[in-house]
Amino acid sequence: MSNLLAFLKRYFHVLTFIGLQILCMVMISHTMNYSGFAIARATKVLTSPVNRMCYSIIRHFNYSKENQYLTQQNLELLNAQEGNFLISNDSVMGVEGNYTDSLGRTKRVRLYEYTSANVIYNTIHKKNNYLMIDKGSEDGIEPDMSVLSAEGVVGVVSDVSKHFSTVISLLHPDCQISAKVQPANQLGTISWRYGDPASVYLEDIPEHLNINEGDSVLTSGYSNIFPSGILVGTISEKSKKPTASFLTLKVKLATDFNHINTVYVVRNLYREELETLKSNMKEDE
Repeated sequence: MSNLLAFLKRYFHVLTFIGLQILCMVMISHTMNYSGFAIARATKVLTSPVNRMCYSIIRHFNYSKENQYLTQQNLELLNAQEGNFLISNDSVMGVEGNYTDSLGRTKRVRLYEYTSANVIYNTIHKKNNYLMIDKGSEDGIEPDMSVLSAEGVVGVVSDVSKHFSTVISLLHPDCQISAKVQPANQLGTISWRYGDPASVYLEDIPEHLNINEGDSVLTSGYSNIFPSGILVGTISEKSKKPTASFLTLKVKLATDFNHINTVYVVRNLYREELETLKSNMKEDE
């Protein structure tokens, strides 16, 4: 306290002068148009950087809340898609998740369930690319679950720990998925070639089909991992070897792997049952 009093006593005249100057500037700015404009302009030059910095900080926190809200909205919309349900008129289907229409005949049972996660690691320029997400076994994540972005396909869960999971990216030669070209509705296999993180290739497409640049490529749904109709990308180029009768289609990916932050992990609730049936089919061959 004594130091403060000594400081005020020593610089009393200077502090009084500064205070009176500020008071005069405020009074002038409120009474004279031109002077007020000049002072306001000078003040704006000094305060604009501070205002911008404060606004950036506030906006950062607002964006975080908005992103959480949008992620939750997307999650609800994804879970509500018609393709996530099995439709049947058979009343012997389980009651959980069933939907009965006004006539009491149609049953609807959930097949796919979505959950959101954040990407905490991602590579795009290696020969074998992976992602890591902040959800693990405690969150219900298991190997071989599909991973999507808001735009399209991302990859497949490969390894799971208690709190984290590794995802084989679509930018990995081992991540080959069944897909179809629309509107031709022709099946093919998606694969990635090292070097281009924005494109994959769809092969084994008969050359006589009417395939055009800009056509959509969607997941076929012929696996127990990916739901049907998820966008992979659009045709950007088509080519054919002289001795071949099949086309190779270059597909521009819908997902931007350079800027991927939030993903959605998809669980097939009937996967074990479907795999059991498929394995029995193979045994009969």
